[in-house]
Order: sequence, then structure tokens, then C-alpha cells
Amino acid sequence: MKKLFFLIFLLASNPIFALKNHPFHTSVTEIVFNEKEQLWEVSIRLFQDDLEAGLSAFQGKKFQFQASVDVDELLAKYIKTHVGFQVNLKLQTPYRYIGFEPQKDVIWVYLEIPTQQQFTGVYFQNSLLVDVFPDQTNLLHLARLDKKKSYLFKKDIPIILLE
Repeated sequence: MKKLFFLIFLLASNPIFALKNHPFHTSVTEIVFNEKEQLWEVSIRLFQDDLEAGLSAFQGKKFQFQASVDVDELLAKYIKTHVGFQVNLKLQTPYRYIGFEPQKDVIWVYLEIPTQQQFTGVYFQNSLLVDVFPDQTNLLHLARLDKKKSYLFKKDIPIILLE
């Protein structure tokens, strides 16, 4: 299983695969505890063309990053709909949307979770883009000090119990 996570991470971070019409659909989310600030920092890496397709479907009309002015509002709503913690079968989003950063063919989305709590025993949801791409996979890396754990979310596994 670790080999699969490593392979997906390598492929997702390789610029060769950031071309249009790439052969797979994946996102990588990293959640790292910032000891100095005493909060969790979240960064989500998505292919730009995939995210544009997802946002187009979400708002019901074509979306392009270059042509849109209200990107932050739409992106924050989309992320809050698909990423968060499950409590009593309801999606909770106890994080702050910080913003996004476009890079060549990818979009980074940044969030903060203002808590020192561990996430052990908590259900986490990541259903980004699974409604648009049935083969979408969403990789999560969770790290605090020397403890690191990875999880793989798919259309049929959008919610996972964090250990």
C-alpha cells in the first residue's frame, strides 16, 4: 500500500504529468502541524484543468481561472462542500480558507485548522472532483512531528477514519 501511495505522489508531483489531458486524475493534500503557530496547515494540489471542470460542474456554467474574478468565493464554497471532517454523518469544516496559488498547470489551495488536537479517531472526507472524474483519487498526507500517515480517497471511499 505504501508503494502505491509513493507512486501516486511521484506521478502527481512530476511536471511531465501536469500536461493537458493527463492520463490520470489525482489531488494531493498535505496536512502538517505548525508547532510555532500551534495550528494545522493544509495545502491541496490539484490539476488546473481538472479543477476548472469541477468548478464548472459545481456552479453550472463554464469556469476558467484566467477569466474569473470571484475565484476565492467559489473555490472556498467548493472546498467546503468536498473536504472536511464527518461528525454524526454531517460534514464539518472547522478550517479557514486562506487562498489559492496558481502554478504551471496546477492550483494550490491553502487552509488552516486552528486547533492543536490530534486527528486520531476522526472521520475525514475528501471527495474532490469525484463527481466529475470517476477515476479521481485524492491522496492525503498527515504529519505531526515524526508521525506521518497517508490515506487514499476514491469515489467509492470518500470518507476514512484517521488513525
